[in-house]
Amino acid sequence: MFREFLNNCISHQDYTIGGRIYVNEFEDKVKITNPGSFLPGEIQPVLVPSYSPPYYRNQLLTQSMSSFYMIDTASMGIRKVYKIQKEKFFPMPDYDFSRQGEVSVAVYGKVLNENYTRILFENPDFDLDTVYIIDRIQKNEPISKEDTKRIRKLGVVEGKAPNLYLSAPLSKAIDEQAQYIKNKGFDDEYYKKLIVDYLKQWKKGKKKDFMDLLLSKLPDVLDENQKEHKVRNLLSSMKATGIIETDSNNNRLANWVLVKKN
Repeated sequence: MFREFLNNCISHQDYTIGGRIYVNEFEDKVKITNPGSFLPGEIQPVLVPSYSPPYYRNQLLTQSMSSFYMIDTASMGIRKVYKIQKEKFFPMPDYDFSRQGEVSVAVYGKVLNENYTRILFENPDFDLDTVYIIDRIQKNEPISKEDTKRIRKLGVVEGKAPNLYLSAPLSKAIDEQAQYIKNKGFDDEYYKKLIVDYLKQWKKGKKKDFMDLLLSKLPDVLDENQKEHKVRNLLSSMKATGIIETDSNNNRLANWVLVKKN
């Protein structure tokens, strides 16, 4: 597999730059860096079987290496490596095009997420493009709306974009109901009851108090800002329905208290 990558680096390098191919080893991956831009522009189109490159940067070199069976001129090399990783249930390679005039790819040699591995194991008929999308989800990378819709139909993910996670049916199948609950969280009535119980006990509280109360119970897929926004919405909803109110018009000093019933 690494020979495939290195041979592709040699054949597609931009030799006008005068750069070098670098191979860096890490505990969980190997990263290969090559001078020159990535001709397809992005990786996803290359995974489609019907893809053909716009042109070859080094036509004679490419043809010569193909004649010695070092590379595949039909642009199957990248798909071949992705297929190898898929069959091993390993993460897909990560291409990085962020630096101008340079392409790097990281190839993983260990499992990053057991849920991803089990999805591949239980669904060997998934094509490379589908596996690529699932791989991006396990790495918390963004995916398009179209890809989100398509992957939802497979029943392997749940949650609101961009916070997608392993779906409930699959989680139950692999004995991960607890993690599913941590990802999904509880319904709003559960959180509101906790806030009411807090105010019955302590009579008043600020938003920070309710953040401390609910932080560990809110979905794991939410970041800190999203959790704070969730608590703010809960308080606003409870105020609108006449459950709680503030004890002062000064927002900085005001506390939340239960509405007194006549």
